[in-house]
Amino acid sequence: MDEGGFRSQGLALLTRVVATARTPEELESLLTEVWTPGELRDAAQRVEVAAQLLEGNTYEAIAQQTGASTATISRVRRSLERGAGTLERSLQRVGRAGVRYARRQWASGGILD
Repeated sequence: MDEGGFRSQGLALLTRVVATARTPEELESLLTEVWTPGELRDAAQRVEVAAQLLEGNTYEAIAQQTGASTATISRVRRSLERGAGTLERSLQRVGRAGVRYARRQWASGGILD
């Protein structure tokens, strides 16, 4: 996602700043200073959608529980499929990713749309 040099200096700085947070409370405070409530709400929704996809929930159930559109759910699923697995590993660390629904199973139909 290199949108006009976006990944260069700005993303590098953001990554370093976020990595300095020493507690979840400090990170939450930092996030609320950088992003608007709407941006945080959208990001939180996408993380919840990812967790529910990894737990094996259907699009219909995820949409009902999170309020996310099926388009958003599809985008999150594609991101999980194409990504490096970092979000999946992070969700597993906090107990929110069903191991039996790892990315590799989507290709074989492990999660129903």
